[in-house]
Amino acid sequence: MPTGIVKLIDFGCARRLSYLNHTASNSGDLLKSVHGTPYWMAPEVINESGYGRKSDIWSVGCTVFEMATGKPPLAHMDKMAALFYIGAQRGLMPSLPDEFSYNAKDFVDFCLTR
Repeated sequence: MPTGIVKLIDFGCARRLSYLNHTASNSGDLLKSVHGTPYWMAPEVINESGYGRKSDIWSVGCTVFEMATGKPPLAHMDKMAALFYIGAQRGLMPSLPDEFSYNAKDFVDFCLTR
């Protein structure tokens, strides 16, 4: 913004907020539905068990990973494969490469913890 304040929102969240402003009914169902880009989606969003602060923390970890490496986590996978991988809750998410500081790697690892 011209005042120097940064506002950040993902497209899925913006869509939900737009919907909530127009309709008060069924808002709970909308907040539990799957929206978003597979590479940044938290396991609970993929599994439709809800959306909340934990999902946002996961997305921040994915965003920091992409800012550091130029690609989102699991970018080597097809979008659907990444979706199933994250949703299965068995696979480990990638860490930042070794050239990054311990604190940066630790931050991303904590954000991408299930």
